[in-house]
Amino acid sequence: MENQTDNLNHDERKLDKSTLPWIILGLIVIGIAILNLWLVFKNKPESTAEVVHASVPDFSLTNQQGQPLGLSDLQGKIWVADFIFTHCPTICPVMTQEMVKLQSEFDSDPVTFVSFTVDPERDTPEVLSRYAVQYGADKQRWHFLTGEKNQIYQLANDGFKLASAKHGGGFPHSTRFALVTPDGNIYGYYDSRSKPAMKRLRKDIKTLLKK
Repeated sequence: MENQTDNLNHDERKLDKSTLPWIILGLIVIGIAILNLWLVFKNKPESTAEVVHASVPDFSLTNQQGQPLGLSDLQGKIWVADFIFTHCPTICPVMTQEMVKLQSEFDSDPVTFVSFTVDPERDTPEVLSRYAVQYGADKQRWHFLTGEKNQIYQLANDGFKLASAKHGGGFPHSTRFALVTPDGNIYGYYDSRSKPAMKRLRKDIKTLLKK
């Protein structure tokens, strides 16, 4: 009986040793498949058929020069908007750098840029002015706006449909840009972290410039 048991244990150990490489290979294949699937979804370009039904509501804020600026001052202009805050350590510098590129690329075109702060209590006109200088913003074409907090959050959430809020010690906000037509309608949204989206934004700006 003991011999039979020993033989069984020996066969089981032999089976384990022979199947172990196949198990490892199977896990590797599954891991590669999961990685490839993740990369496909990660790099999947945004839909170019996004339909936008929104217009920018009236607002009155203050720019980095301490001057009032509202929707009426932007009427008749093509403009790109985003929501940031100057002491943001993560996505805001990336967003602002993308806006810098747009300002440079459309330097000779009538395109305006507007960055709303989601931390107006700290981002005073003086702070925004220093931030604008740091990034080489053209004060005639790129406005950094501050003002009453509730108005800015309502403008972001209800007007632009770009989520913004104060949460704990941070200021979570959308990473998307909004392209606004001369009559104040939102033409489209573009994720500043997505190369396909930013390419689409450039294409759409050129389309509006031709109209």
